[in-house]
Amino acid sequence: MQPRELTPQEIAEGQRGIMDDHLSAVQIQAMVRNMDHSKKKWKHIKRRAPREYEEKVMRENEKLYFNYPSLFQMHIEDRLNSTFFDMLQLKRKIEKGDMTVDQANQLMGQKLYSQFVPHVLNGATPPAAVMSYSDYYKEDA
Repeated sequence: MQPRELTPQEIAEGQRGIMDDHLSAVQIQAMVRNMDHSKKKWKHIKRRAPREYEEKVMRENEKLYFNYPSLFQMHIEDRLNSTFFDMLQLKRKIEKGDMTVDQANQLMGQKLYSQFVPHVLNGATPPAAVMSYSDYYKEDA
């Protein structure tokens, strides 16, 4: 799906739907799992009416849509992968006080650097593909 401009009505809805509080890693993961159910529920119209599909999923997941739009967009486009779970794990460690935000940023930055940069600079073989979101849940089950 291509990015699109929000209508004035969507902007007004978004301002109404944006929360001031910060959600925990567990709450964010729960919202993404709820979106999984919405995606399955409306899967039958995805090919026939993609815009309607996105609208229905968005309506059932407004909190995620308005407060974490990039996360919503990646999930609706099936682009989430195990990196999402790595980030959630780091967020949990920050919440428990086991790690600082700077430490988490450094770890994730190093992981992403190692994953994407060396093979480009050195002409080496690209690393193995990152596990997809659905594969992650299949393995975890």
